[in-house]
Amino acid sequence: MFKKKWWLIAALVILAAIVAYVVLGNKAEDQGVSVKVAKSSFRDVVVSPGELMAENTEYINGPSDMQSNQIYEDVKIQDMVPEGTFVKAGDRVASLDPTLVNKRIQEFQVELDRAAATVSQTALDTALSMREARDGITNLKFQMEQKGLALQLSKYEPPATIRQAEIDLEKAERDLKQMQENYLLKNRQAASKMQQAAAGVSRYQSLINDLIDLRNRFEIKAPKNGLLVYINDYGGKKKTGSSIRPWDARLAMLPDLSSMLSKTYINEVDISKLKKDQKVNIGLDAFPDVKLEGIVKSVANIGENRPGSNAKVFEVMIRLNKVDSILKPGMTTANNILINEIPNKLMIPLEAVFSSKEDGKDISFVYLKNGGVPTKKEVKLGRSNDEAVIVEKGLEEGDEVLLAEPAAAKDHKVKRL
Repeated sequence: MFKKKWWLIAALVILAAIVAYVVLGNKAEDQGVSVKVAKSSFRDVVVSPGELMAENTEYINGPSDMQSNQIYEDVKIQDMVPEGTFVKAGDRVASLDPTLVNKRIQEFQVELDRAAATVSQTALDTALSMREARDGITNLKFQMEQKGLALQLSKYEPPATIRQAEIDLEKAERDLKQMQENYLLKNRQAASKMQQAAAGVSRYQSLINDLIDLRNRFEIKAPKNGLLVYINDYGGKKKTGSSIRPWDARLAMLPDLSSMLSKTYINEVDISKLKKDQKVNIGLDAFPDVKLEGIVKSVANIGENRPGSNAKVFEVMIRLNKVDSILKPGMTTANNILINEIPNKLMIPLEAVFSSKEDGKDISFVYLKNGGVPTKKEVKLGRSNDEAVIVEKGLEEGDEVLLAEPAAAKDHKVKRL
């Protein structure tokens, strides 16, 4: 009797264990996250971060004629109004440090004083030289008059004496004529020297006047109404304490916020997929709830190296279809560029796809939920994006697949197509 009860108890324990295994096992499987296979539009999207900028921008520049005024060094920005300030046309935006200009003015002032002294000295030398020439002409005229009188007195002298007097008179006439011609040459020479000396004065005075005019334009004014935005420079943005270069006098910019772009860089792997007028969904990192739309405006034909990377990237400009008052230049964006859209395709998340090697070949499979232990089933996949993949064969609409690998079916064989 006791032996029969023992067998009965043992059978009940075994039966309870089997029921618990089945029930608890199914419950464990039911706890796995699963999704239903459904038809949807497949979207091939290239995702890339970007930065907002105005499509049209007017730059605020310092004087563009610094090099022509012999200012070749960088000029410091003494002060500049804060970024984001709304300025009106004619408002002061920045002031440049005039130290270099003042130094150059002082240098030219020294040269101007030297040139003025040269003019004075040249004038004195010329006056003395011309007075000596005039005195020489006067003396020759007296000598010629004397020779004439000697000729008149020699008419009763022998022919040889008369001839000598004639020769002396002719020589005196030639000397006077030569002296008068030399005087004219000296006069022109003196005028030329004075012109050269005066030209030096005029040149340095003109340089000084131009530098003074340049210095007066070191107060930079806004060319029109707009929102002041600092521009990027080596090591950061141009601001108070930064410098402008004679060949690049830009200080800041006034973007036209009525039309905006998102500038992004696409790697060389994906750039061949992009073309003009493709649709783009745009998100803002600062405002996650704001969703914008745009189109690809331009795709660069030549790649470039971005700082910190050796890979080539290509600049892509995306024009926003609409702008909002919250949009500001420099905001970061998340750009989802739609490359292709295929409607009515069976799709599953990438997390639901697993892979293994069967018969020396790589195959893809899913864990198909069927009420008990999931079935490990091979699938033929099509195109994929960052989130989902098209199922060409192996599943039907309404099938349910697991997103995580279940321990109960991990070592099962794959059911091949």
